[in-house]
Amino acid sequence: MRTVGVICEWNPFHNGHRYFLECLRQSGATHLVAAMSGSFVQRGEAAWADKFLRAEAAVRCGVDLVLDLPVPWSLGGAQSFARGGVSLLYDLGCRMLAFGCETDDAAALRRAAQLLSDEQLSEEAALRMRRGLSYPAAVKQTLLERKDAACARLLETPNNVLAVEYIKASRSMNKPMEFLPVKRIGPGHDMPVADGWIQSASAIRALPNMVDARPYIPAAAYDLLAQNEGRLLSSEAYETAMLSVLRLQPQSAFDDYVDDRSGLADRLAAAVKSTASLQALYDAAKTKSLTHAKIRREVLHTVLRIPQDFAKGTPTYARVLAANERGLEILAQNAAALPVITKHAETASLSARAQQLYALQCRAEDLYAVCTKEKGVCCKEQTTSIRIIRPECR
Repeated sequence: MRTVGVICEWNPFHNGHRYFLECLRQSGATHLVAAMSGSFVQRGEAAWADKFLRAEAAVRCGVDLVLDLPVPWSLGGAQSFARGGVSLLYDLGCRMLAFGCETDDAAALRRAAQLLSDEQLSEEAALRMRRGLSYPAAVKQTLLERKDAACARLLETPNNVLAVEYIKASRSMNKPMEFLPVKRIGPGHDMPVADGWIQSASAIRALPNMVDARPYIPAAAYDLLAQNEGRLLSSEAYETAMLSVLRLQPQSAFDDYVDDRSGLADRLAAAVKSTASLQALYDAAKTKSLTHAKIRREVLHTVLRIPQDFAKGTPTYARVLAANERGLEILAQNAAALPVITKHAETASLSARAQQLYALQCRAEDLYAVCTKEKGVCCKEQTTSIRIIRPECR
């Protein structure tokens, strides 16, 4: 058995992701396990489809096992996102991690990870951030001043940045893994629709109708999503739900859940009172040193009441969302260093800390349920068990 892990959002699963999985199979992977963001993703937004639909779509398209990457990490910056994903896969027994990025030069990625782990470089970047630069811009300027233009160029694309953070996380947590970079093809991150059979996930999400996405999503995933279109995100419902919750928050909520020292908590609290749209709220809280994604994430931290210390740790249990027969073989190995949950009843034996995390996951799914085209009921986290995809279901 050669098990390869991936950390992903698959928001939605598209032809580029299928190509990525085919590359992994060709490299000799017999079993593929994914740590996938839940119903809220790293760009600080609700996912295009809920995590249960996206997990089933992934298994129907070639993944063997999908684990839920809980919201403290799926809504974290690159370092937290990487820490949560690497830890979850490693603790399940996975020792090889693959990722799609703009280079397949593993040595260059490892060198970049070593450079970014240097304390002096971090201090220099932090000084530039205090002067008003965002973290990516501060790191780039620091590298250029050190005359390392090659590394600076490597870190200009978000997939390379994540790849480097995965390697850093593995080293810093002493959870050694092999790394398998796969060079991406097709349009880059956040690029608009272009010619070709592969489009970026953001371009697909921006299409006006579900049917327009059909050429860019594998048939098995498209059919599942089209049959459950009512469970897809409604941007209007999402905005209403978010603004409603935000307007009910006391100042203390922003102080408690916004993880930033630049006065963002105060700016957000004030912006909630003076704006009537999410974009206006984000713009009102924006500063040169903060990205819009960072602001959106902190807003969701407040809405979902995510304790600041959660993302500084690692996931305390592994929630299985979907699997096929090979995925069940992975689980049968019983190599996990943390509890594996496939249904609500199994959460009763979790530790107090894990119970806290589970309650947070329940809040997240309850919020997502009212943000869809056809409103869902509460308690989906508690009432949804592992989805097992048999060969006849594909």
